[in-house]
Amino acid sequence: MADCNNSSLLIYTPSEENPWDISKVRFIYRRLGFGISNEKAKTLLIKSPEELVEDIINSAKILPLTPAPDWGFWNNSEINSSGNNQAFYKNSWQKQAFSNFISDGFRERLTLFWSNHFVTEYYDYNRSQYLYQYHSRLQQYSLGNFKDFVSAIGLEPAMLMYLNGYTNKKNAPNENYARELYELFTLGEGNGYTSSDITETSRALTGYNKYLDGNGSAVIFNENTFDNGQKTIFGNTGIWGYQDVIDILFQEKKELIANFICEKLYKFFVSPTLNKEITSDLAKTFIEEDFELIPVYKQLFKSQHFFDSKTSNVLIKSPIDLFVFIKNDFEFTFPANFEKNYTNYMRLRCIEMGQEIFKPVDVAGWQENHDWISTGTLPMRWEFVEYIFNRHWAGDKEQFRSFIKLLVGNGEKNPEVIVDKLKEFMFCNFQIKSEESLDALNIFKGDVPENYFEDGTWDLSYESVPKQVYDLILFFISLPEFQLK
Repeated sequence: MADCNNSSLLIYTPSEENPWDISKVRFIYRRLGFGISNEKAKTLLIKSPEELVEDIINSAKILPLTPAPDWGFWNNSEINSSGNNQAFYKNSWQKQAFSNFISDGFRERLTLFWSNHFVTEYYDYNRSQYLYQYHSRLQQYSLGNFKDFVSAIGLEPAMLMYLNGYTNKKNAPNENYARELYELFTLGEGNGYTSSDITETSRALTGYNKYLDGNGSAVIFNENTFDNGQKTIFGNTGIWGYQDVIDILFQEKKELIANFICEKLYKFFVSPTLNKEITSDLAKTFIEEDFELIPVYKQLFKSQHFFDSKTSNVLIKSPIDLFVFIKNDFEFTFPANFEKNYTNYMRLRCIEMGQEIFKPVDVAGWQENHDWISTGTLPMRWEFVEYIFNRHWAGDKEQFRSFIKLLVGNGEKNPEVIVDKLKEFMFCNFQIKSEESLDALNIFKGDVPENYFEDGTWDLSYESVPKQVYDLILFFISLPEFQLK
């Protein structure tokens, strides 16, 4: 389908046709974060769109890294003697990641994006300490310099184990990482490199085959396993090593790198349908800024193009989005025994729906959007989300009344207005079918006599309101449009 968003990268200035309102604030937080409550969104309207995006990005840049756990740099012997196994620590760090999604917004949205770019699959290296270190590196560089990012991530123990860098030695070369460095991480499949470039690059990447302090500790350079012969990479000949590869790559292929990365950012944050004119302009900025990521983020997310309503409803929520949005949008409470286990509940249900954090499907990562929805996973989405609201209902029925009063105003008595405002809150910029709107209104009215709405007997203090809101929410989550963000 052709992309009909023809807006430019000029800074978005609100207009009568495209106003700055609460729906735009919530749009920003669906795309750059993991949702926001209506009350919090209201407080941000005093800022201009440009100011809000600037604040979000700058705040993410100075956000401290998640503190290292006690076991974050242990070796395998220390893990094994700790009283817990690798699976225990891995699960605990996956839960930590979900806690970060709930609280840390844009930085963690980026961390999730880059974990699906610089892919590792946990069970292929099976060391929880390496998982923590890899995650921390993603956080560290997600708003940094992309060239430095590429250089650092390739030496992460998780990556060295996953793509066989640890077994890449001068007498036993392994080309896996060299191939993925070009194909998946910087250039794109078959784009600007040859099989000879891969072979020669793998020779330059040898030598990282030694543990600092026992199995599972830091991986360090071993000059005895490094191939110190001459290599020719992209036409450049020398006794190249690891950093030489990165330097030559970014010297010789900067245009290809910039376009590849900007296209991937566009597909994740804007639309699955590329606008090549936009991504080419972003790529120019990327090169001009020496591959600093923040200038690209700011140019895209402040732009008229980003805020164009034509692409505000074209991305499908991932399983992680689905759960964390509910948590952050509604801010409902659970029964105490469920509240403390909610991050683990999210983690396990996302695994069932095909998104285990730090374990994408393969080295190419999750393909996102329509790949999230199937005849198997869609019923799961309905079941799991309904269960969450059922737990909210069990925790405190009156919170549904409090929520709707805050959303529509305490004195609102028109059921059509209430249904419409809840629909606007729960859905992105999308008009549901007229018959669905009628069904929603009938479900909300429930068993309340029709004349009660006409003669003023019914208002938001009426005894059945919590159940009416609960039933309407359950209806809305069953509609296909609810899956969009």
